[in-house]
Amino acid sequence: MASFNTTDLSNAIITLNEKRLLTRAQPRLIHGRWAEIAEYKGYNIYSMRRYAQLSAATTALGEGTTPAETTVANPTTVTITPSAYGSWMAFTDRHDLTSFDPVIATMSGLLGDQAGLTVDTIVRNTLTANATADYSGAATTRATLDVMNDKIAFVDWIQNYVELLAANARKIDGMFKCIAHPYTLEAFFTDPTFSAFISRSAPESMRNGLLGTILDCELFISSNSRVYVDAGQNSTEDVYTMLFIGAESHGVAGFMGQMPNLQIDGAGPEGENLTGQDKKPVELIMYDLGETGFDPLKQRGTVGWKVYHGEAVLNANWIRCLEHVNSFS
Repeated sequence: MASFNTTDLSNAIITLNEKRLLTRAQPRLIHGRWAEIAEYKGYNIYSMRRYAQLSAATTALGEGTTPAETTVANPTTVTITPSAYGSWMAFTDRHDLTSFDPVIATMSGLLGDQAGLTVDTIVRNTLTANATADYSGAATTRATLDVMNDKIAFVDWIQNYVELLAANARKIDGMFKCIAHPYTLEAFFTDPTFSAFISRSAPESMRNGLLGTILDCELFISSNSRVYVDAGQNSTEDVYTMLFIGAESHGVAGFMGQMPNLQIDGAGPEGENLTGQDKKPVELIMYDLGETGFDPLKQRGTVGWKVYHGEAVLNANWIRCLEHVNSFS
């Protein structure tokens, strides 16, 4: 006698689909958090100028003698031209009718994450490419970094911190900011000097990706820190970056109402150190079924995002990039 069993049921019947989406793993998006921000309209190029510090006047004045005029230094000009960035996804009427997940909300969340990651990555790439470069150990270039001899050590951190002080870099709310990759922590946590220096901040600070402070420098962690794959010695070593950031070292610019909010990375109340929550696109562009053009049967719709954004390093002496290798990666 044949038995009626579960193999006679379709997968749609025997599968329980819970209407709850699991958390997407997202990196902390913090590279633009401390930028000088310019939001404007009616112009295409944003220009900023910086004058060099005058040297000390150490010659004593002669009696009744007027000294030579001090020459005013020419300013260094930096310009930023915002560019447009965006992406979109399409959906169909059947997808909307049969999907277990809310189509528009799901697509909006995914695109919002993409928008945040896009801008953070663009800022990160500009900072790491234009900051004053340094290399761990005895290496003098990225291609000479060797994991056997040039693994990052606390002395490398100190050297870059001291260089900011020597350049008279200004602090941000009393602190320099440092951004590192999680894999870099392995070397630091096994260094007794680092362990002795680092101090933990209040637990709620972990929501912002803040690990702790070393002297007067705050250490932030992001898995979106730049990694140059196989860029070290013999093209087999992954090279990691650590940014040291002072005030007015870099800037971002964009058009009014079209710029992303770089001050928020969507950390949320849980306070995870590495993973942020959903971000909303700056401009969510949605065309419902039948609104995308020639679509007489209302079969197609789209969801997209768009931002206008530009960035530049304003003072390379006040932002440093320590390139290094780790044994743990």
